[in-house]
Amino acid sequence: MRRIQLLVAIIVLPVLSFAQGPASKVLPVKIDLGIKVGANFANLDGKQWESGYKPGFVGGIFGGVSGKRFGVTAELLFSQVKYTGNGLDFYYRNGTAAASGYNNPADSSKKGDFAVSYLNIPILLNVKIVGPLWFQVGPQYSGVLSINDKSNLLKDTKGLLKSGDIAGVLGLQLNLPMGLRASARYIVGLGDMNASSVSDSWKTRTIQLGVGYSFL
Repeated sequence: MRRIQLLVAIIVLPVLSFAQGPASKVLPVKIDLGIKVGANFANLDGKQWESGYKPGFVGGIFGGVSGKRFGVTAELLFSQVKYTGNGLDFYYRNGTAAASGYNNPADSSKKGDFAVSYLNIPILLNVKIVGPLWFQVGPQYSGVLSINDKSNLLKDTKGLLKSGDIAGVLGLQLNLPMGLRASARYIVGLGDMNASSVSDSWKTRTIQLGVGYSFL
């Protein structure tokens, strides 16, 4: 958690001071500082999970600077996604039989829903394509805040997923009049989120749609 707080301070405080200071009035760049909300459609790729992109929520703040052709954007986002186990056992406790990790051993082959809350911190390079349309690319850190076992299958979800992941982001953004923003992104997790001892790789895939408003 301390690492997440440090990352937040590193990203947000310089943007705020730059946007409020005299430099923003003389440099040939545009300052962005605003809020955004949207939807995640997430998939956890692995044999133990159902395929398909399931809806969730995303929202937070963004800040950045841009010139005529290039810019940089940093965001601090809270997001929720849903992953559904496909009925295969989770051997998630140091090789212990899966049934021992369930509230009811008979549930070890049942499907179940897990709502995962993340703190997402993307840092993106913006490249203008034409008119208000910009291409975005860059890394994103995603820290797991909580895992809600909505089906009440497991005794403990702490050993299910790793605490964080680095992803690659590709997207498009429209910088519309009156400070409005609209974006679409494809986010590919680069690491294995499997914290269990099952011999499988679990990687995240997310389609994200968002709208925002810049105050500056």
